[in-house]
Amino acid sequence: MATRKETDLWLLERLVPGAGVNNLSVTFDVDGVVEPAALSRALTLVVRRQEILRTVFRASETELTRSVIAPGAVELSVPGVPVGGGEDVSAAVQEFVAAPFALDGSPLVRGAVFLPEGGGCTVSVALHHLVFDAMSTVSFLGELLGALHDPDGYDTTPVAAAVEPEPSAESVEFWREQLRGFRGGDGSEGGGGLWYGNPPSDTPDLAGESTWYTLSRPARDVVRRLCRELRAPEAVILLSAYSLLLSRHGAGKDLVVGSPVSVRPPGHEAAIGYHVNVLPLRVRIDPAKPFKRLVNRVRSVFLEGIGNSGVPAERVLDEVRDADSGASWRNSLCTHLFNYVPGGTGGDFAVGGFPARMREVENGFSKFDLEFFFMPGAAQEDGEQELRIRAVFRTQVFSAAEVGLLLARYDALLVRLGAELAAPVGELSVWSDADRAAVAGGHRHGLPSALPSSPAVAQFSSYAPGEWSAVRALVAAPDGGELPVRVRGELCLAEADGTLRRTGELARWLPDGRLELLGRLDRRVSVQGVTFGLDDIDAVLLAHAEVAGAASVAVSGRVVSFVAPAGGTATEGLAERLLKQLQVSLPAAAEPERLVVVEALPSVGGRPDLEGLRLRAEALAGRAREEDAGTAVDTEELTGQLLDLWREFLKREDLKSGSGFFASGGHSLLGVQLLQRIKRTTDVKVRIRLADLFAHPTPKALAGFIAEKSQAA
Repeated sequence: MATRKETDLWLLERLVPGAGVNNLSVTFDVDGVVEPAALSRALTLVVRRQEILRTVFRASETELTRSVIAPGAVELSVPGVPVGGGEDVSAAVQEFVAAPFALDGSPLVRGAVFLPEGGGCTVSVALHHLVFDAMSTVSFLGELLGALHDPDGYDTTPVAAAVEPEPSAESVEFWREQLRGFRGGDGSEGGGGLWYGNPPSDTPDLAGESTWYTLSRPARDVVRRLCRELRAPEAVILLSAYSLLLSRHGAGKDLVVGSPVSVRPPGHEAAIGYHVNVLPLRVRIDPAKPFKRLVNRVRSVFLEGIGNSGVPAERVLDEVRDADSGASWRNSLCTHLFNYVPGGTGGDFAVGGFPARMREVENGFSKFDLEFFFMPGAAQEDGEQELRIRAVFRTQVFSAAEVGLLLARYDALLVRLGAELAAPVGELSVWSDADRAAVAGGHRHGLPSALPSSPAVAQFSSYAPGEWSAVRALVAAPDGGELPVRVRGELCLAEADGTLRRTGELARWLPDGRLELLGRLDRRVSVQGVTFGLDDIDAVLLAHAEVAGAASVAVSGRVVSFVAPAGGTATEGLAERLLKQLQVSLPAAAEPERLVVVEALPSVGGRPDLEGLRLRAEALAGRAREEDAGTAVDTEELTGQLLDLWREFLKREDLKSGSGFFASGGHSLLGVQLLQRIKRTTDVKVRIRLADLFAHPTPKALAGFIAEKSQAA
C-alpha cells in the first residue's frame, strides 16, 4: 500500500484529472547537441540503478498501491523533438513537463531532447512527485551527467530507496502542543484567506504561475545587517518579515507559515525521492513589540520545528484538528509557504564538452495560495550575491499584478526595518512607492471616484462624497491602520477638522487611484467558516437575464434569496436555473438554502426593504418548522446509523459519535462513497455534498446538520 503522504498527493491529483499537478522536472540547455539515443541509454541506466525511480503506482477508484519493478524491466526511449527557437522551446518544454503520468504501473520518469532551429538543445526529464522532490535535483543531475559522460563505466550497483523512520511520540506531541487551539485567520475573512486577492474556494483548479523579483540593494543590505545585529540566520530574518507581511494583509496575529524541509534519514542526505515534509510554523505576532522580539520567537519556532521535522504535515493536521471542526480539500494549516534555498538549483556545468545551464520550467499548477522561494542570484561588483525571490501563486487567488505588489511591499518593509528597527511592528508601514503614488493620484482632484464592483453593490452603496465635507478617503483595517492598494477594508472619510467617519462600506484602492466598493460590511456573513457578502449572491442573481431584482438576507445562519423576475412573471424552472448558476459561481457555503421568487421586491427609499425581507424569511422558516414538526428527523437514531457506517468504512470499532471521519483515517474518495451509501441505506431525503461532510465530519454533527436541513427544506 502507498503511504499517507503518497496517497494525499494522489488525492490532490484527483481534484484536477488529466493534469500534471504533481509533476517536476530537471531541465537544462546545452550549447551543443545531446543525441536522443545517448540520453535514452543514460536515463535507463540511472532508473535501473535507483530503486525509487523504479517504484511504480497503480490507482483504483478507492486506493493507491505501490510496487518496484526489476532493473531489467526498465528500457526508456527518449524522443528528439524539433522546435523553433525562443518561446517555441519554452512552450514545448512546459507542455512536455505538464503532461500527466498514468498511475498504471509504468515508470514515473520520462525524457526528451528538444532541438531548436538555431542549434544547441534542451534536455528535459519529467518526474512525478511520488518519486522525486526538488531537493533531489542535484543528486539526480549528477547521476545523469555521469551516465551521459561514461555509460560503460557508470556504476550500476542498485541503490535502495531511502526509508523515513516513523515519527517519534515526542515529535508528535511537540506539534500537538505547538498547534493546540490554532484556528487561523484571526484577522482574515475566514477559511484562512487574506484581505487580499480572492476569497478561498472549495472548488479549486490549482492553476498556478510564478514571477521573479530581485531584492533591492538597500533591502539586501538590511537583511545582512540584521543577521549580524540580531544574531539570527538569514532564513529567520526573511521568514520573520514574510510572516509580518502576511499578518498585515489579513492573516492575523496568530498565523501558520509552511516551510518545506528534507527529512532524509541520516546517511542518506543525497537520496533521490519524495522526502519532504512541510513544517507548519506557528508565528504569534505582538503588534506592540519590536521586530527583534518577533525574530527571537520565529528563530525558536523555526529551529525547534526542524528538530521535530519527521512528522508529515498531514499527520500534524490529524493530531490538531478538532473532531467537530471543518476540513478542506487541502491541509488547511498551511496556505502560504516560505522556502529557503540558500544554494539554489542553478549553476553552469558541461555536457559532452559543451557549456550547459539549468532552465526553470513551470508545470502550470500551484498547491498553495502563495509560496516565496528565496534563492541566491548573480554575483555583484562588490562580491556579494543578489537575493532573488521566486513567487509561485494560485491564479484562482491572486493575479500576477497583486503578487508583484506584495513583492514590492516585502522589499519596502525590509528597508523600513533598517530605519525603524526599534519601532513596534504594528506601527511599521508595508506600503510601497506604488501604493503611495496610487492613493495620492486618486486625491489629485479632491476625493477619489468610486467604482461599484457590481450592480448589487451600487444599490446599497452609501459612498456619496457630495454628502460629506471630507477632504481625504482611506481604507482601514479593523485596528484602524491604513491599507494599501487592493487590500480590502472599511472605507473611511477624514474631515477637515481631523474627524474620521466610518462609512460601513467594504472597499479597496485600485492601482489607478479609484476606490472599488465591495458592499456593505453589515451585509457580510460567515457560514461554515467562510465569510462572504450577501451582495456577492445578489450580483450573481442579477447577472441572469431573467432577473430584474435580487436581495439576499441571513436568518439564524441561513441565507434566503428573494428574486423578482424580469417582466414580473417567472418562467417555469427559474428557481432551479438560478440555483444552478449560484452553484457554479460561488463557494458551497455561500449558496442560499432557499430561493424565493416574488412578483416584485419591496422597497424603502428606492432600495430593497431588507428588514421586511428578513422578517418574511423568518416567517417562512417558522412555517416550515411547524409543517415538519411531526416528521422531524430522529437525530439519535440517525447518529447511530451514521456511526455504524463510520466504523464499517474506516474499519475501526473504537469510533464514537464524536469521531471525525477525516481525523480517523478517512479521505475524500472514501467520503464520496460514504455519502452514496448514506443515500442508499437511510431515510435521508436532503442532498448531502462532500463539502457538507468536511464541515460536519462526525456522526453526531452530520446527523444534526441533516436534521436542520430537512426542516429548512
